[in-house]
Amino acid sequence: MRFYLVDKVTEMCPGKYVEGYKCVSLSDDIFNEHFPGSPIFPGTLIIEGMAQLSGLFLEWCRTRAGYPPRRAALTLVQRVKFRGMVTPGDRLVYRADVKCLYPDEYGAVKVKALKDGRVCAEGELLFTFLDIADAGMLEVSDALMKFATRDARIVE
Repeated sequence: MRFYLVDKVTEMCPGKYVEGYKCVSLSDDIFNEHFPGSPIFPGTLIIEGMAQLSGLFLEWCRTRAGYPPRRAALTLVQRVKFRGMVTPGDRLVYRADVKCLYPDEYGAVKVKALKDGRVCAEGELLFTFLDIADAGMLEVSDALMKFATRDARIVE
């Protein structure tokens, strides 16, 4: 099963930052169990959304700089703090700021999720880059990258 926790990438500044958002809906499958009668969007899924946006951005930065495509894999979640509840109807704005990027080895980002302009989660994520061995997976990865970044504003 593949699930996407970023609805749209809105802005990218190569090597510096990326922004996107996720609209949390009562129809999201997670609310069948978490928690009936009192739905709360799990913190782990907020982290996953920030990681999906960050990983996609780091991959995009690498390929834009002329490096061969590699998959960004989350290796470390650090200093994450949750500062507010997220419930159906909320819109999470994700932002990742690059702390460091060594395109052959790893990348680190400082992330935050905002709800109504207030931080509801923040922390740091570290990624390593893995080879994409399968041509089919590379094709899917390229298609996903083009789809996710299609309307994003590029800030130079």
